[in-house]
Amino acid sequence: MPVPRSDRVLNVVDLLDRPGASRRLDLSMGVPQDLGMTLVDVSEPLSLVGVVESVVDGLLVRGRVSATVRTGCARCLVDLDLVVACDVIELFCDPGRSDADDALEAGYEIREGSLDLDTLLRDALVPAVPYQPLCSPACQGLCGSCGANLNQADCGCVDLVTDPRWAALEGLRLADDAS
Repeated sequence: MPVPRSDRVLNVVDLLDRPGASRRLDLSMGVPQDLGMTLVDVSEPLSLVGVVESVVDGLLVRGRVSATVRTGCARCLVDLDLVVACDVIELFCDPGRSDADDALEAGYEIREGSLDLDTLLRDALVPAVPYQPLCSPACQGLCGSCGANLNQADCGCVDLVTDPRWAALEGLRLADDAS
């Protein structure tokens, strides 16, 4: 099956079957179509800085992937631009030469002398994006009643959330109760 050519496909014919040979990487790439992150927009270009090395079992890609992502604060919903970066170490194997075909991880194959970096980028970036990004650690979020951003101003709403299990005791007044 032919590998679709894109800026995320790396030609490595010169490194195949040459253990010890390596090449520096400093790539700027587009965003893969199937990145699959809802509520997060990834800005182009993605960056991969590192090295691809020929080893006995295939080609080892080591480096750092970085990207700028736009998302919202988990508490106040303000737009955030975050730089997400993570280290990667992945082995790409030639499926025709591997003794254990079942050990090959999908997306990490050498096809027609090329490496398709889409899977590597997706597997690195998706878990690197913060699960609950915050504009600041002290973010106060939104008012549960009126929706005002409490980082900008106090809305004045009175938050009287009562546990419904205690509702029957709400009207009870004791003799020394001043209210």
